[in-house]
Amino acid sequence: MGGRKPYRRTARQCAPGARAAAAESAAILDSLTAHDDISCDDDDLLHLNGHLLQLRFIREIGVLDADNRLICSTALGRLSQPVKGNYPVLTLRSGRKLLKDVPLQMVNERLDATIIQSGNFNVVLSPYLTEDLYGSADAVWLNTVDGLALLRSTVVPQELPRWRERAATSKKTSLTLRVMGYELVSQQVGTDVVLQSQRSLVAILRDSGALLPALLAGSLLIAVLAAGTLAPYVIGLRDVRNRIRFLCDDAHILLVYQPIFDLFTMKPVGCEVLMRMQEEGTGWMPDQVIPAILHSGLARKFDHTLTRKAIRELAACLPVQDDKFRLAINYFPDSIDHITLVPVLQAALKAAGRSDLEISIEVTEHSLSSELIAEVGALKAHGFRIAIDDFGTGYSNLKSVTRLSPDILKIDKSFVFELEDDTLRSNLVPEIVNIALAVGAQAIAEGIESMEQARRLTALGVRYGQGYALARPMELKGFLAFMAEYSPAEKAFPGSMAT
Repeated sequence: MGGRKPYRRTARQCAPGARAAAAESAAILDSLTAHDDISCDDDDLLHLNGHLLQLRFIREIGVLDADNRLICSTALGRLSQPVKGNYPVLTLRSGRKLLKDVPLQMVNERLDATIIQSGNFNVVLSPYLTEDLYGSADAVWLNTVDGLALLRSTVVPQELPRWRERAATSKKTSLTLRVMGYELVSQQVGTDVVLQSQRSLVAILRDSGALLPALLAGSLLIAVLAAGTLAPYVIGLRDVRNRIRFLCDDAHILLVYQPIFDLFTMKPVGCEVLMRMQEEGTGWMPDQVIPAILHSGLARKFDHTLTRKAIRELAACLPVQDDKFRLAINYFPDSIDHITLVPVLQAALKAAGRSDLEISIEVTEHSLSSELIAEVGALKAHGFRIAIDDFGTGYSNLKSVTRLSPDILKIDKSFVFELEDDTLRSNLVPEIVNIALAVGAQAIAEGIESMEQARRLTALGVRYGQGYALARPMELKGFLAFMAEYSPAEKAFPGSMAT
């Protein structure tokens, strides 16, 4: 490897944040393009990995051919066929190229990558860095040769042109007082990144200390009195779509627990964790919150926060159970990533200090894919149970279900609703039970709204169920009281199949 100038980090490049990452990526790309002649042989790959070990914010280094196709990388080695993706390219004022949200497979990890390219080399930025950056503002812009380009935003699309106009006219970091709040536009020194956020008076008072917010609130109050009315965009700040980044934390996620029963004995054997969001008396249901979470790219952050809180709450308050108590948690498809999810689950269970809690990871049938099946296999290898939620509403066949090898099939409530009417749809329940038996899974019926439905389900061989007829979702205090006072003998069916 003679003649190649080694790349060395400086103290400035080790500083945290976007500026340090920009400096580090620029330095390594400049070093590679100026001094390295890479042909992707074994020595070249060792040399690139040597560079990678010295870097803090870079996850992978790639080499491109004259046609801008990837021919090798530190993670993939030399490719048998060059690969060229068709992704939008943003040209920075420095002349480097940026590609964002590029789906990338790195060994056993899938991620949406941000890639910086210069000459015949590219580097993949750490996804944790980009997630932190995107979570730090309502709108994140990039200065390009064609003007401001949007990287990520929680702002409603129809408002973005006005936001962009204000961000483009601000040549440096600026704070602008607006009716009932302020707007901050921050130009990241040493980078082409522009951060833009709005905050309301209520949020300022809640999130800050006493003296400075009081002074700021006083000036804002004067502005409000002078204006005499609330501008529509200020009201819009209270919309969950614009608040979601601030709501995806432990304080604002309210958990409710719905018991899961053994229908043969009518004994609760676990619970499904459901959620609401709340802030200062305002509440949002899942159908309002989920689109905002997905739009903002916060699925993984949300699921990790919910997981930690659910395990912590139940471990601290629920009496130790004689048998394993199933804790069923629904996950977004993007969160089914064993590299990041397993450490979260293991750390939460270790902190709980409980051996009677059993985690059931629920994924919807609609989300099944080859990639997800591989991730599920890794999760099962770590001892977590896998459930297919809403089963029967998707397009899975026995082959795909067998590949997934789930522990649980949850019969969608639409089949249960029609059970008493003997409709064609309800007659499919025995087929689902047979599929569960074929793959060695338990069947759980959702949405049980009458005891007659429960009786029919047990007659069909469905052992587990949940629904309003058995118990509604409850906040922690009510759920604990339910578990403490519940008497299986009083609830059991006459002539049930208990053994």
